[in-house]
Amino acid sequence: MSPANSSTSRNRSILAAIPFALIISLLPHSAFSAQKVAAGAPCKSLNAKATVKNKTYTCIKKGTKLVWNNGVITKSAAPAPSPSTSASSSPSAPEKPMDPFAIYGAEAARFKAVDEYGAKLVASRKKDVPNINSILETPNDPAVIRMTQNAQYAYSVYEQFMPLGFPPKWIVGQSGEWIKSQVKDTCPHLAANIRPNSGAATCRMTSVWRAIDIQDDGNTRNLMLVQGGHEIFHLYQQELWKEYWAVTPDWLREGSASVAMGIVLTHFEDRKSFPEYGAAQLVERSPKDKGSCEAALTKWEKSVTADGFGFNNGCEYGLGLLMNEFLIMKGFTLKDTLDVVKVIGTGVDFPTAFQQAIQGTRQSPEKTKGSRSRNQCKSYKCERCGPENVS
Repeated sequence: MSPANSSTSRNRSILAAIPFALIISLLPHSAFSAQKVAAGAPCKSLNAKATVKNKTYTCIKKGTKLVWNNGVITKSAAPAPSPSTSASSSPSAPEKPMDPFAIYGAEAARFKAVDEYGAKLVASRKKDVPNINSILETPNDPAVIRMTQNAQYAYSVYEQFMPLGFPPKWIVGQSGEWIKSQVKDTCPHLAANIRPNSGAATCRMTSVWRAIDIQDDGNTRNLMLVQGGHEIFHLYQQELWKEYWAVTPDWLREGSASVAMGIVLTHFEDRKSFPEYGAAQLVERSPKDKGSCEAALTKWEKSVTADGFGFNNGCEYGLGLLMNEFLIMKGFTLKDTLDVVKVIGTGVDFPTAFQQAIQGTRQSPEKTKGSRSRNQCKSYKCERCGPENVS
């Protein structure tokens, strides 16, 4: 040990002993100046204290004698900062806040881009939209109330893209018979095709069969929660594509609706339940991986038109979602996708509509949906959960 350190150590011991020294100083100096202070050694004043080698002894009565007890080790004072160190140190830079998207690894940049776009989108939502036309089998059910709030929020976000022209009809039921009875007269094909724990949008209405008697785990409840965000976006698409729905590729149709619902899910409760887009995006559990979606990719590359509803193993939802997220990374918006659909509604084919809608200023659709998506698909694994036929 260096002399400087030895001196510091001695100073610490002195500082630690000060309280005891003050007590001892109140006693006559002769009380233990000439006596040995050690465990069992005789002492003269009951309860007197003495500190020797970092140990404090107390004079106790043992039988008829006064002796020093075994003593208690005195803790050393905490080391004081070195003057030279504190004087020379400069204020440290504040720590950078942790990136909340870092936990998503390779998906972080894509999730962050959509999150930033979504924040701007909801900041300009139309808060004064009319109430949606809710028809609910169990209107007092907290889960149904929350689903309806989500749907109303989605309507307020999407209305800035274009006026829908009517308040969306929002039908939610637990019983298959009840939900079918609400739509069979006005939309018989919807009544014939709706499935448990799924939603649908057609005939200017949205409906959700929340079949809790069939499945009601956490994943399914989240899937039901996002139906409003997904299905109401389809209402806007349907107003635009008119009779040309089959010209709109299903990866664009379903993937853009899934991006929209993820943005709504992130924000409709002020990020309390889903703190960032990445957490909300994981609610969509349809296939995204190469093994499940190879056939769908091949179809999309061979044909630029739609391939029906639910005939691509759910990849139109899962992988379609990734493809539309990639478009947003490249500067596209949900309004752009609706503009593409609007041009399709005039009878124009998809590639031409895509180029017209974006005025040729961004990446071509063939590159986006082909090679890039095939490369993306290699990086993601499927964790399939939930119904396949939610449109």
